[in-house]
Amino acid sequence: MRISAIFSAALTALGATMAPGITSAQTVELKFASSAPPTSPWAKQIDRFAAYMDAETKGGVKISPFYNSQLGSENDAIAQVSRGRLDMGSFTAASVALQVPEIALVQLPFYFNTAAQRDCVLDNHAQKPMTEALAKKGLRFLRWGEVGAVHLPGKKAFVTPADVRGIKVGVVTNKLNNEFWKTMGANPVPTAIAEVSSSMQTGLIDTYPTPFAFYVPSGLNKIAPTMTKFPLWDAAGVTLMNLGVYEKLSPEAKAALERETEKYPNSLYRAEIRGVDAALTNVTKGAGGTVVETTAEQRAEWQKVLGHFWTTMAKEMGPEGERFFAVLEAGKKSCENAK
Repeated sequence: MRISAIFSAALTALGATMAPGITSAQTVELKFASSAPPTSPWAKQIDRFAAYMDAETKGGVKISPFYNSQLGSENDAIAQVSRGRLDMGSFTAASVALQVPEIALVQLPFYFNTAAQRDCVLDNHAQKPMTEALAKKGLRFLRWGEVGAVHLPGKKAFVTPADVRGIKVGVVTNKLNNEFWKTMGANPVPTAIAEVSSSMQTGLIDTYPTPFAFYVPSGLNKIAPTMTKFPLWDAAGVTLMNLGVYEKLSPEAKAALERETEKYPNSLYRAEIRGVDAALTNVTKGAGGTVVETTAEQRAEWQKVLGHFWTTMAKEMGPEGERFFAVLEAGKKSCENAK
């Protein structure tokens, strides 16, 4: 099956009928930064968001997406949004951690027991403190996104901690990413998303933790044909707007943003990406790629090496990290039976 057909099937909501629009006296044009490939499911979600806002405001809010890091790497682009040089964008939580370090804790390796528990914690416990923390950096939290379950591509399989000792791992630079791979005996190498394929080709990195939804559309599967499937963690995304830009929007435009998150909730975004991930797993196998499924016993080996890594990371992020980790811990208990 063609990849484009899979995306069309997985993202059925893209063709949903728009709600009745509102009028706007003045058109607001917003640049939207994204590192997503234009053929990826994330790009389709962003396109849907832009189309909804255009229709809902009767052209009052025009969102122009720029894909493939056209406006700079994730790290650069989010800094520009914070400073007001860019209007908005969707970013991985790993990059957002450069602004608010504690957000990286939502991606602690092997931390959540199930994807449902993690979703419940993000929506019902982590969102409020994260919204407040981002506001202090001049950023308006709009919604959680979904990057996908993170696995390890390469030219060989990496099923146990012993397999990654000494290798070069491409990472979005933040303390948690760096310390995790150092704990595993690997060497973290700062790597911009737009440079992943070239870095893999030239041997600058041996792997780049990523979901299938990036692995296939980016062409990384052709360079690193073996995917070791875990997941290490479920990677979150965040859609943000410069706080000053948001505050200047009309009440009608702000209301339209609220309606968009109601019409297309976080659960839909996650289901779309997870559906694409599952489909692309089969695409990878069908195209001659190798998918190595790890066992529960192999994953347990990774957890043993981690030891007290989770609490250590929270403490090293200072009082904010410890407070946010306490929120996550309470959320885990509250969401233990989430489905």
